[in-house]
Amino acid sequence: MPVIYWDRIEGLYCKCTKGDIAIFKILENCIKCIWCGNEIKCIPPIEFVWKEKCENCEGKISTFIIDSAGNKVCSRCGSFK
Repeated sequence: MPVIYWDRIEGLYCKCTKGDIAIFKILENCIKCIWCGNEIKCIPPIEFVWKEKCENCEGKISTFIIDSAGNKVCSRCGSFK
């Protein structure tokens, strides 16, 4: 289960991982994977995280975030839902 801290989110999927183990640093206008540098554009703070299948990730399970503007973004590919 993902955990949201004030400076990072632990337990997200990323394009560099096979599971929901990536750690993303929360920056001013995005979140960034600390392992591969993958940036997901969003407007922090992050309000909520959940898992579901992403149509843009070939139907694979991914984690989605809801940012402060209400945008729903896949943490694996960065697509908006």
